[in-house]
Amino acid sequence: MANCFEDELTDIQSEYISLCLEYSGEGVDKVYAYIYQTPNARMFNAFYLINGQIKAAGQLETDVDCDEFLAVGRDDISKIIDVCKKFDREIPNEMKLVYDVNTHGFDAKMSYEAYEDKTPFEVFLAWLRSER
Repeated sequence: MANCFEDELTDIQSEYISLCLEYSGEGVDKVYAYIYQTPNARMFNAFYLINGQIKAAGQLETDVDCDEFLAVGRDDISKIIDVCKKFDREIPNEMKLVYDVNTHGFDAKMSYEAYEDKTPFEVFLAWLRSER
C-alpha cells in the first residue's frame, strides 16, 4: 500500500521527536521541537520539560553536541520540503511539535506564513518562555 502525504509527513515529524529524545537522554517528560523554513532561511531548535522545569537544548549537552544536534535537525528540513513537493502540497514555514513522553500524546501545529517583523529565533524564544 502506498503512503499518503499525511503518513510521510507524520513519519518525518516522528523522526524529529526521536532525534530530540536521543539528544536529551532519559528523564524527559515533554519534547518541544521548532522547525522553520523559507527559501532564504532554515532553523531548528528544541526545548524540554524535565522534572517540572523547562530546559533549552543548549542546557543539556556541550556546545559541540548541541551544535551537531541543531545541524542535523536543520538539515532534515529538506525531508519536509521533499515530501511536500512529492505530493504537490504547500510547504509549511513553521512547525511546532509537542510530544508527551508519559502519555505518548503528540501535537503538531503548522503555519504557512513567513515572519516579516520578527525572527524565527524570537518566535522560538517566545514559545519557550510561554511554557515556563
